[in-house]
Amino acid sequence: MGSLNTNSSASSHVGAGVKNDTSTPNTPTPSTTLPTSGTIGEAAMTSSILNHDPLTTSDTAWSAPQSFILDAPTSTSSANADTAPTNSPGTNQTSSRPESHNGELWAGACIDTVPRAKALPGRTFYDFDGKTVKDPIEMLADSGVNAFRVQASRKDCLGPEPFASTASDLDDEDDFKLDFGCIDVKVKLAKQAIALGMRMQLTINQGLNIPPGMEKYSYRQMIEEVQKETKRQLQPFLDAKIVPDIILLENEGTDGFLFHEEATGHDRGSNDGKASQDVVNKERCGHIPTGKMDSYPQLSGYYKAEVIACNEAIQAAGFPIDTVRYGLHSHGQYVQWKESVVHGPKQASQTELRRIDGSTCEGPSPIPADVLAMNASEVLTIAGFSAYADPMRPDDISSTASLQATLGRLEVTLTQLQGYSEGYGKYTSGPFAGQYKLQALGVEYASHFKYPDEISQQQKHTEMMWDLVRQFSATMIGMLWWEPWYCNNHWEGGQATLCHLLPGPQGSGRLGEAPTNTLKTWGAAARSPWKKANA
Repeated sequence: MGSLNTNSSASSHVGAGVKNDTSTPNTPTPSTTLPTSGTIGEAAMTSSILNHDPLTTSDTAWSAPQSFILDAPTSTSSANADTAPTNSPGTNQTSSRPESHNGELWAGACIDTVPRAKALPGRTFYDFDGKTVKDPIEMLADSGVNAFRVQASRKDCLGPEPFASTASDLDDEDDFKLDFGCIDVKVKLAKQAIALGMRMQLTINQGLNIPPGMEKYSYRQMIEEVQKETKRQLQPFLDAKIVPDIILLENEGTDGFLFHEEATGHDRGSNDGKASQDVVNKERCGHIPTGKMDSYPQLSGYYKAEVIACNEAIQAAGFPIDTVRYGLHSHGQYVQWKESVVHGPKQASQTELRRIDGSTCEGPSPIPADVLAMNASEVLTIAGFSAYADPMRPDDISSTASLQATLGRLEVTLTQLQGYSEGYGKYTSGPFAGQYKLQALGVEYASHFKYPDEISQQQKHTEMMWDLVRQFSATMIGMLWWEPWYCNNHWEGGQATLCHLLPGPQGSGRLGEAPTNTLKTWGAAARSPWKKANA
């Protein structure tokens, strides 16, 4: 689903096809200078989480599981014998979590809309019985959900800033027009979810459009701006002693690129063929910034610069960088060719800047040396993708074959990504020995079934989806349902969620929400060995 509060453009999930690339990926050539990248680690928390302020109406504070409590943050960086990103234990030094994602399966949820819904006057959340008032994040955790996603963006203020309520709240919510809050709201939300034992995925959004005030920047100036903005979005979480397990760069878009200039509102016109050859060559040679695939050294340079910035910020906050992994989030149908550029057999050069005619750009490279030395395929080790049922609503909900048919695109994508993972290779030593260096995460998933008559069919369909995902468990981290509590919206008529609407308190004129039984089916698929360790 399109980003709710970012510059990324929304895209339709229905009917998008993919090509089945049958090529065999090759193992990437390691760069001469290796960066340090993280693993699927826990969200690092100090004991201050015990006193956090969860977004609940209850006066009872959550108690953090012991594995989330550090004696003190430490700055460490472990080495690995493999020439690949350091893949040390997905845990902090005092944690009892397992040292790999073996045995884990994320059955997670995107939860950015929850704080805004809770702030609407009269909005009440109920348990499955539709009568017992209960916090929505608590209901996710109680149903087995073990991971969550939140997003930050260039548009986000740091906060604190209260939500503004207007008479058109419900209509605005229905049309995705509500303000979803400053980053401080996301931090509080993350604290609550982590205290309930969930893994964390954070998306950092720079935006698909170059901000107009930066169009005259040189590429090096843009790199500096990208790194500054990356740290601005990440720092509030670090200040709260939260280190995400996975950081993805950019929400899905029509292409998922960073700073892919669009013609509307921009001066150069290089995206619609109206720019002069001289202007396009200046772009491609790095004299003016671009984020297009046809200048892959610059596009990959932005991503690598973001990884560098994150690692610097995490270390400066006193935490180890080997608890974090980085990746991209592609819209489903773009996974095939985009991942082949980053991880597959068709990897583009990350160092050779070329003009339109293919000739090499002259002069010193505008790309900073630390960015040039880094290999994107070695630091972007999470292949994130949107994985919606296709079509969202089966043609015949009573037909097993029809239900299965909606998972065809997902199977193609999983097959493709497993091929890249196999070509990318496994760790031969260290705590992740035997595991693939490239792993995949279904960042957004949903299906469309009508409440209440079709929920049993949706449960069957969901079980079929998990049966498919488990076949790829060697490379798949898991799946996240896109905004399961956002059932008052026009997208798919609000039927592609894990909730249904109820009347709010008598006379309030507002809405209540309660989960459908599909939430139980979704959460039942989760495997959380870190929770068992604390039982």
